[in-house]
Amino acid sequence: MNQDNPVIILIQIAVPLVLTFLLVYKYIDYLTKTTHFVCPACRSSFKLSKKDFAVALKTGVLNERIVTCPVCGYKGSMPIVKDRS
Repeated sequence: MNQDNPVIILIQIAVPLVLTFLLVYKYIDYLTKTTHFVCPACRSSFKLSKKDFAVALKTGVLNERIVTCPVCGYKGSMPIVKDRS
């Protein structure tokens, strides 16, 4: 078997990348559907879009992100709150 074949090398790189992307997308999709944030300044609850959730910075604390409140404009760390079922 020839390991220098460019097609095999491309498959070995592309398949794991595509699978990783799909798993991350499904995880973010699940989190955006089942969680929300509560602003500490104005106490409003809001959800983020998938894109905004994906780029929200982590703070180092478990289940906490740095996000901007769409109501009052406060930007800071907010915990992720699970929706009630």
